[in-house]
Parts: sequence; C-alpha cells; structure tokens
Amino acid sequence: MKSACPRACAAVGLIVSLVAGCDNVSWGGADIAVVPPPPKARTTTPTATVEARVEPLPTKPILYYVARNRSGAFMTPVGEIQGDTLSPIRATGDPATYAGRFIAEFMREGEEFTLFSGGMRAGTFIVHDARLPSQPQCPLLPTATGALELSGGVTATEFLALARADAPAVPRRVSPPETTGRMRSIVGPILAERIMRARGAELPAVWPRAVAQVIAFPAATSADDAFAATFLVGDELGIGGDNDGHATFFIAAPNTSQTGYDTVYVSFRNYAETGKSAPRVIDFLDWNRSEGQELLLQVYGANDTWFEAVGRNRNDEWRRIFHDRCQEAGRTIILPPPAPPDTTADTTRAG
Repeated sequence: MKSACPRACAAVGLIVSLVAGCDNVSWGGADIAVVPPPPKARTTTPTATVEARVEPLPTKPILYYVARNRSGAFMTPVGEIQGDTLSPIRATGDPATYAGRFIAEFMREGEEFTLFSGGMRAGTFIVHDARLPSQPQCPLLPTATGALELSGGVTATEFLALARADAPAVPRRVSPPETTGRMRSIVGPILAERIMRARGAELPAVWPRAVAQVIAFPAATSADDAFAATFLVGDELGIGGDNDGHATFFIAAPNTSQTGYDTVYVSFRNYAETGKSAPRVIDFLDWNRSEGQELLLQVYGANDTWFEAVGRNRNDEWRRIFHDRCQEAGRTIILPPPAPPDTTADTTRAG
C-alpha cells in the first residue's frame, strides 16, 4: 500500500506537467522532452500544376488548307477564324505535345472536313493519319493525310476546308466566276500600270509576261464579278530568285456606275525594301459568314513561303486580315528585315 502512492503521484505529476504545457519535465532522474508535431506541409495537386502549363487550343472554327497530288492528299491548319480576321496557330511550348493535343481534339482518324473550291462546296476530306511533319518547317503544326471524296466535275488540286460542323452554307450559283480576257489583258494591265507609275516603279518591258495571276470572284455588291491580280517585274511566282524587282497585288471591284472597275485594295511590294514577297490567291470563301469573300494567299519569298489573307472589315474596307510568316530557328535567311507593304486603296479606275 505504501509503494502505490509514489507511482500514482508520479503519474499525476507528469499529467499536471503536460497539461501545464511544460516543454521539459524532470522526474526520477530522467528528462522527458515534449516536442510539438511539425506543421503540416502545404500540399499541391500535381494535376493543377500540370493544367496551369497546358497551352490553350483554339476555341473558334479553324480554316485549313488541303492539296492533292499523285500520292494522295494532305491537310494543314491555317488559322483560327476570329470574326473578320484570322489568328495564327502556334505552339509556344513543346510543339510535339501541342500537336498531340491538337490532333486528339481536331484531326482524329476518321474526322471529316468540308472542302471548298471557287467559293462552293467541293467534297469531303477524311483523315487517315495526322502527325508533325518529318521535315523541319515553321510554323510547326500537324499535317493530316487522308482521302478526298469530290463532287462531280471538280478538278481543283487545292481547297479550303473547315470541320463539317463549322462549314458555312454557301449559296448556289448558276455558274462559277469567270476570269475573262478583258480582266487579264485590258483592265488588269491598265490598273497595274497606274499603280506602278504612282509609286515610281519600273514598268514591265512586256506586259503579258508580267501577268502572274488573275482570278475572278463574286463581288459583294454587284452581279458582276470582282477580280484579284498579281503582276511581277523581275521575278517569278515561286520560291527562289533574289531581292530585285517588285510585286503588285490588287483587288478590282465593279464600280457603282457599272461602267468599269475600281481598285479597292493594293499591296505594292518593292523587294529592295521588303525582300522578295510575291503573292498568289489560293482560293476564296466567305469563311466568316460576312456575306462577302475572303481570299487566302500564298506568298513566296526567296527562301520560304507563308500564308496571308485579305478581306473586308465591318466598314466594308478591304485590308490584310492575316499574316503568318516565321523563320525556322537556325535557318540561314538572307532577307533584310521585311518592311510593311504598301497596302493603300487606290482611286484608280478602268472602264
């Protein structure tokens, strides 16, 4: 009975000491240290960290370029349709990761895209496979190979395309736009000469050789067709050449008096200032549902090629709405820094 008290008292003393919040307690020759537990580490969710680094994919309809050759057909994205403009599609991080997500979202096997040629529906492109190109290029975006199902009578080798759900409804026409001899041989050269003279540019020695392209397309405010034209002096329409010469690209629309054409958009590019920059129209389409046509261009430089587009803004003014030129890292570019092209609308007319 006597020995029980010290043990009980010791337990009570220890409990009292602990309750009192003492850090060190001496008892019976032994030191007892009470150490509070370390603070809990702040936990982060790995998934949230990864998601914060993921590049956003396009959320608006995407315009694609499709071409066919003897070995099949391929498709590559051009830009995201943002109202009356196009926005470039670029990976700012790892291109392979971005391409994998892009393919999974937009270019899966079996995905169908509506093709357009000359502003009209031309058929369907069906994806067989999509991946990053094996050859370095810029911008580095996935390319799909697949099969074409074309409407009867379609002979085009280049197309514009949108995902089936995003494809615009286009009105049926009795006949496609016709590029006439008058546009190519009379009105086009007259307007081109006036544009060149107004800028003090060298005139071509032989005008027919300067006509690189003339293509008609439906005018928004007239039953007559408008047309776009490219005239080259000291150059050819393709990659290569040098930085001598100049390119004149313009759009001519029927004037309100129905007596001729007015130039509504002009892009004059003096290669000594801009480097070689020769544009051609790939095709046209009302891809933003503005009740007018937008034109997709391919522009050729001495060492590279890129996409541009022209269209009308909300004030019905023609302007460049897309420019996507980049140069591959490490690639030798002999061009000087490009200067903005002259893109003013002339008041020249041709009857």
